[in-house]
Amino acid sequence: MDTSTNQQISQTSRHFVSSPATLNQTHESHKQELLKHRQNKKKLQPSSQQTQDLLDSLFVFVGVFSTEGVLLELKHAPLETDIFNQSDVMQKPLWETYWWSHSFKAQQTLRQALLRSAQGEIVRLDTKVRLSETRMMDLDFTFGPLYDDEGQLCQIIGSAVDITDRLIAENIVIKKTAELEAMLQVNPDLFFHLSIDGTIVGDESGKLKNFLLPTETLYQKQICELFPKAVVSQFELAIDQVIQTQKTVTFEYSLQAEFHTHWFQARLLPYQPEEVLVIIQDISELKASEIEVNRVHSRLYEAQRLAHIGSWEWDPQNNTLWWSEEVFRILDMPETEPQPDYNSFLQIIHEEDRELVSRVIINTLKNDLPFSIEHRIIRPNGEIRYVHQQAALKMSPDQQTPLMYGTIQDITKKYETDRITQEYRDELAHVSRLSVMGELAAGLSHELNQPLTAIANYSAAIKNLLERGEDISELVDKVVEQSLRSGEIVRRLRSLVKKRRQQRFLFNIQYSIRSAIQLMKYQIRLKQIQVQTRNENKFTMVYADQVQIEQVLVNLLKNAVEAMAHTPSPRILTITSAAVEHNMIQISVKDTGLGISAELARRLFTPFTTTKEEGIGIGLSLSHSLVDASGGKMWYTPNPEGGAIFHLSLPASPPHQDHADSTS
Repeated sequence: MDTSTNQQISQTSRHFVSSPATLNQTHESHKQELLKHRQNKKKLQPSSQQTQDLLDSLFVFVGVFSTEGVLLELKHAPLETDIFNQSDVMQKPLWETYWWSHSFKAQQTLRQALLRSAQGEIVRLDTKVRLSETRMMDLDFTFGPLYDDEGQLCQIIGSAVDITDRLIAENIVIKKTAELEAMLQVNPDLFFHLSIDGTIVGDESGKLKNFLLPTETLYQKQICELFPKAVVSQFELAIDQVIQTQKTVTFEYSLQAEFHTHWFQARLLPYQPEEVLVIIQDISELKASEIEVNRVHSRLYEAQRLAHIGSWEWDPQNNTLWWSEEVFRILDMPETEPQPDYNSFLQIIHEEDRELVSRVIINTLKNDLPFSIEHRIIRPNGEIRYVHQQAALKMSPDQQTPLMYGTIQDITKKYETDRITQEYRDELAHVSRLSVMGELAAGLSHELNQPLTAIANYSAAIKNLLERGEDISELVDKVVEQSLRSGEIVRRLRSLVKKRRQQRFLFNIQYSIRSAIQLMKYQIRLKQIQVQTRNENKFTMVYADQVQIEQVLVNLLKNAVEAMAHTPSPRILTITSAAVEHNMIQISVKDTGLGISAELARRLFTPFTTTKEEGIGIGLSLSHSLVDASGGKMWYTPNPEGGAIFHLSLPASPPHQDHADSTS
């Protein structure tokens, strides 16, 4: 009997000392109760241990946290290692402990989960925990809120289960499922054993058995009973090849069923000395895709052949160059040539254009900008051809390296046509200038007569002064001035009537405007017209053919003067010039004449359209063509105050063919 029991008995005996019988009964009752307590205690100890072992086996982590995620209590026997002690993790935020130091992302995920749980949410997540430098474990974590007696959220409880084996098993199942699906995808639609005489001798199976073959069983059937004659011939030829070579033979055939064509692939494999294994698969979908690809390729080939446009693709990293059939035709090279590369392509380009093309390509590679350029190539027989190339960059299918893809078009015929058209345009412009000069002959002779008359008068005066011995230097200066004036008029006339090809260069459009006004000066003064010029800059440069643009300006001024010939005063001719967008200079010629009807305005620049009785209707059409040939535009708008306004825009600088986005 232990000490506590003796004390209880002593106290009881003192309390019931007056009754010995009662004392004995009480003592015996206490003995029974103590015996029962000890028995229950012995039974409880293994049960408690079993419960503890069960919890240890279920949970690898049970912890209590503050609402800030700090670890307060911990039960982590399965996670204990030699790396750290409990003191290393207690009173620290869970995500800052050693277990999650391997991954910043895991730390952030854990921190967010604890913050959400501190808001009253039950959070579940999977994460990896590091037990040592070489050992990791996958955990299924659950965090939930704990509340006090007053219902206030005071702490967070977290538990984790080891799911490493479960994830391994799941990955194995996924892998096996993928393997099974792959096996099902290659499962033949029909297979059987075939003797060398064409008899099916056994083991027939497959889903096509009752689909296309007109019999319930294939055993002992001849292939000539099951397939059309053409297919039977293919089978017989394949059987001979398998017997002779002992290698697999494959062929394709088609069958008609329900008004549709079905394609099949037959593979014959060596089996027994006088037998082969036949495997048949339905390839209708694959064949339909192949036929469609071939059809698209055929269409693309014909389109490229008709348009003389070939396509190409270049891998700068591996220096491999692919050409379509039309590229070989344009370059007049056989497709049996060795694989082309960038350097061999550069050698095909005309030596005078090679540097330009190389510079454009390098610019595209550096800045990822498309380009469009015209240049010459030299065929193997020495023939020079003109081509137009366009190209841009794209990423390879693996998104690792840039590829350059583009087109090349043979524009030799177009170039020759443009050259002949330009020659005809130059010839027509020359004839038109002669015609205009003929119409302006009276005014031009008057303009030329004035300085000549002045020279004659000054010469007579000089003679008189010389006879009297007086100073003649002032008169000599005036003679020189008038001589230069007459020489300038003659030079301008010669430049306008001289036959020449188009020559584009930079010049000051203000000078050309003044020259055109000077040529029309007599008619302007005769019709009592007031001329106004408005310009933003006295030196406004344009890139065009100066003679042809001056011819256009003379035509427009001449039309404006004639349009105001019979209108009441004031007659005002306004010429403005200003820089506009896209690096262009716009010149506008506005008159206060009778204007142009809407019907005539629609075909204003069509050849042989005119309102004059003696005109042939070629001036505006030719002017429009000349401006277009210089890279500009010409159009008409009505004058709101009455009359007409003709506009022409001209480039302010030469086109840069080596620009990555050039459209030369």
